[in-house]
Amino acid sequence: MNIVVTAAAAFAVGAGALIGAQAIGFASVKQYLTSEAARRPVMPEMKPAYNLDTRNIGSVIPKMPPIDTKAGERAALSAINRQIDLQIRAGNAVPGPTFRHMR
Repeated sequence: MNIVVTAAAAFAVGAGALIGAQAIGFASVKQYLTSEAARRPVMPEMKPAYNLDTRNIGSVIPKMPPIDTKAGERAALSAINRQIDLQIRAGNAVPGPTFRHMR
């Protein structure tokens, strides 16, 4: 009985310490968010290094040819055909009935 009371007291002290640490952390975050330091910008305002004329950007970037997906389609179809072939072979490998009256 003494060990149960000790375990319950240790659990209560641990839970109290955890709740207290969370409350202190929450209070410090809340205090920082309401302070003047949180309102300052962290990064300076960025300005572009140069102006880029995007009206004729198409002449600079080449047009890519269409991607040929025929090889992927053939690979998928051959994989499906292979699975079907394996299933058919597995079905043929099942032994037939061994009793004469079951045929």
